[in-house]
Amino acid sequence: MVDVLVVGAGPVGLAAAIEAKRLGLSHLVLERGTVAETLYRFPRQMVFFSESKNIEIGGHPLVSQGPKPTRLEALLYYQRVAEREGLRVLTYTEVVGIQGEEGAFQVLARDRFGERRFWARYVVVATGYFANPNRLGVSGEDLPHVLYRYEEAAPFFGRKVAVVGGSNSAVEVALDLYRGGAEVTLVHRGRWVRPSVKYWLLPDFENRVKEGSIRAVMEARVKAITPAGLVLERPQGEEFLEADFVLVQIGYRAEDRLLREAGVAYEGERPLLSPEFETSRRGLFAIGSCGFGPDTRSVFIENGREHAKVALSAIARRRGGVGAGQGA
Repeated sequence: MVDVLVVGAGPVGLAAAIEAKRLGLSHLVLERGTVAETLYRFPRQMVFFSESKNIEIGGHPLVSQGPKPTRLEALLYYQRVAEREGLRVLTYTEVVGIQGEEGAFQVLARDRFGERRFWARYVVVATGYFANPNRLGVSGEDLPHVLYRYEEAAPFFGRKVAVVGGSNSAVEVALDLYRGGAEVTLVHRGRWVRPSVKYWLLPDFENRVKEGSIRAVMEARVKAITPAGLVLERPQGEEFLEADFVLVQIGYRAEDRLLREAGVAYEGERPLLSPEFETSRRGLFAIGSCGFGPDTRSVFIENGREHAKVALSAIARRRGGVGAGQGA
């Protein structure tokens, strides 16, 4: 049995493991993919909005070639931090259930050999949101040419691609596709893309639209998707947009299945959390965006890593202070 079992080896989960180690608490991290799986799944050419110092964990400096780190720089950084800290991380081990109570949790997991059980005094869930994209809720969204994850432009060269969305992800994908040789149309229900789009992307996008390199179809709601394209509802009536591929980039929501199935109390779409990020189930904590439902715009690595410090400090106090978990 360990003092703290962390679910998820993203930046926030790793920050929690580092805090546990430094507070003298035994720990184990379970991750269904690789370390920093979320970053691995980001678009390959993505550049962070945050400066390096704002996404560092454990006091380890993140050195980047530009003013902001790239996806690859951050991915390698978090993996190296886990290695240097000697964190206990089991990758490709997916948690499927949380049972028990404070002091005696059983965490059910699955790896390539089958089901496994782990025991922990406390459980900290840090599952993030990137693997749980918002859906359109229309017919045809499960067709094989409709994609919710974007990696790079190469597969779409020379094809008509509709990008649905109006925030950072949609704009960034549209620009990358255009430069990769795709014929791009961005479809958004608003009058224009969101003003919160990264300041270095917005003028680039606006200029590409003005010159006709990217088509922008605004005030358009997707009614249905067919093998040939999208049925759009617009102020002037129904329109059809031809598309070989549809990339849906309309945001994400907390990946909170484990919390819901563990029976924690919710208020609306968010779990009830204490100031220490403890759920209504004593001993079970939710840090980072997993505890904030659809509100993914206000929880980032920057403040998620602070959640880790607060939650682990609370656990350490219950365990009797620094060093209480060693050899337990």
